[in-house]
Amino acid sequence: MKKLLVLPLVLLSFCAIAEERIILGSYERESSEHNYEIVRVGIESNFTLDGVGAKLFNFKDNGLYLGVGFAYLFGDREFCVWSRCSFYDANETLLSGEIGRALGQWTPFVGTSFTRSEVKYRHDNNVEETWSVNAGLWFEFNTFKLRGAVTDLEDKENRSIFGGLMFEVDNTYIVGAEIEMLLDNDKDRYSFSFQIGRSF
Repeated sequence: MKKLLVLPLVLLSFCAIAEERIILGSYERESSEHNYEIVRVGIESNFTLDGVGAKLFNFKDNGLYLGVGFAYLFGDREFCVWSRCSFYDANETLLSGEIGRALGQWTPFVGTSFTRSEVKYRHDNNVEETWSVNAGLWFEFNTFKLRGAVTDLEDKENRSIFGGLMFEVDNTYIVGAEIEMLLDNDKDRYSFSFQIGRSF
């Protein structure tokens, strides 16, 4: 009788869905240069922000994929009018979440992200809060996970392309990098992330 009870347990263990959770800490950098003109006055708005972040991804061989992320960046924002420049403290907070479904090696996903940007002027603080809709794919090949996405689908001015890579070392540790570039030709903006963490 005991042998008969063991058999279903063995079969269930073979049918179990493999699951992998990955947690990463990251170094983040975002840089932007924007030149424009107001009533024949040339204005430049530039910034470079550095910070840290954390990401959690939950992959399954067959089932729902979930991902969440957080980042906080800070630095200076530069405004130049007729070559006279002023510098102001700036910071940015990013929150993101996404959901998808594993289809073999491919995992398509959709998600949303929230960004809160703050610039501290001499007599006032300017705060902007924005939401965006994103869509993309993960592709898994041996110890590599490749990621591609389009962000800000609903906003032509801020729409970006996004690429990433994660590499697994010794079936435990993860090293990754991501880069995002703005598609608008009138602005020069990119962000970069270097990540390290582990799977469990």
